[in-house]
Amino acid sequence: MPSHAATASRRVTHGNVVGAVAILTVTAAVLVTALTSHNPVSAAAPLGTATIAHGSANPTPSSAEPQTPSAATSVAPTTSSAAVAAQIALLETSAAQPAAEQSAAAPVAATTAAAAVGAPAQQAAAAVPAAGPTPEPAKLSAEALITGRTMYVTESVNVREAPGTAGTSVLATLGARDQVTAGDSVDNWVPVHTGNVFGWVNASYLADGTAPEPAPAAPAPAAAAPAAASSGNWMEALIPEVDPGGEANWVFERKGGWGASDGHTNYIDPNVPSDKRFSVMADALGNDKQVQVYGSLTASVAAMSAITGAASSNVSANEKTADCIALMLGASWINYGCPDSLRDAASAVLAGHRA
Repeated sequence: MPSHAATASRRVTHGNVVGAVAILTVTAAVLVTALTSHNPVSAAAPLGTATIAHGSANPTPSSAEPQTPSAATSVAPTTSSAAVAAQIALLETSAAQPAAEQSAAAPVAATTAAAAVGAPAQQAAAAVPAAGPTPEPAKLSAEALITGRTMYVTESVNVREAPGTAGTSVLATLGARDQVTAGDSVDNWVPVHTGNVFGWVNASYLADGTAPEPAPAAPAPAAAAPAAASSGNWMEALIPEVDPGGEANWVFERKGGWGASDGHTNYIDPNVPSDKRFSVMADALGNDKQVQVYGSLTASVAAMSAITGAASSNVSANEKTADCIALMLGASWINYGCPDSLRDAASAVLAGHRA
């Protein structure tokens, strides 16, 4: 018999087919990940259909033009290519492995493929810079916003370092009618300049222009005239009119009649009718003046009685002379009368000398 060279053959089993399909599925996932990664070379130059030859470890791309990676190529494509080569090697050797060995190798291949798929994602996450702290917004500069606007303060208010009251410091306090140089309002807060301070004032406390002159103060109400009738001691209110020189002592109490005098002290009844009060006090002053001129009440009684022809102890002439003096002082009522014979004597006594 002619001799024939032994021809190697491979036995295809159900286990071989299942293992090959699993490896091809994982390989396809790795290829898709590599093609869709963010690498500019991989995205710009898609890999052509690969022809796999038995005994060859590297696929030959259908495109004749070589793909030169740029300087920006990251590590991810290299890792993906290595994963593809590993999967192809597994595919080639799987045909010669028994089904049991292929079953044991399948989890290892899956783990390797998963690591290859996850590598680009991990690298992409690492490439994202960490977010820094959010910068604080810049504060408005009151000084930069001053336009020369003339305003005045309507009532006492604080000047603050920034618009608003929450968390802002008080730089100064302005009083009503204080003048400031200002700018345009920002959210109801006005930038102002006063002295060496630049700050912010609530617009509700400012008005344009210069402060008006204050209104003149109203004159003080005139002092009310003493109301003798309503006062408890009406006599005190009449003393300046009846006795402006303060010649007598006055006591507000009843002593024998509406008015009584010992030549030095006059006693006035608080119950004298209002229309007779002045007259009663003027008559009492008339008695005082006679004593002052003649030196004593007895001497004045004797002098006036001599004029009328009455006894020297008769006080009626003295009372009538007092009535004449009261009329001369402005009394509207008298009790004893004023005879003509005593008018000259009354005038002399009122003038301060004897008749």
